Amino acid sequence: MTGGMAELLIQSHTDVIRLLPALPAEWPDGSYHGLRARGGLSFDVAWSAGALTAATVTADHAGAFTISGPTSRAISVRLEAGETRDLTSELGG
Repeated sequence: MTGGMAELLIQSHTDVIRLLPALPAEWPDGSYHGLRARGGLSFDVAWSAGALTAATVTADHAGAFTISGPTSRAISVRLEAGETRDLTSELGG
């Protein structure tokens, strides 16, 4: 996947990791697995009709992170190294 395409699906160049920040209308349904974000995080995300339906994060390193979905407020998440957490309900999926 090219960097430009990845930026449509996840952005992590600020203090907030944004999931599906610029999803094209031509991609109403889809998913991705293992897309990386700054801070050593890996995301698995799915959407339908342009709305988030599933989001899971796995941390390489312990830390506190701020994550937002396409239409949700940002949430603060503290993760331990190797921890995987389902964020679907917290991000409005």
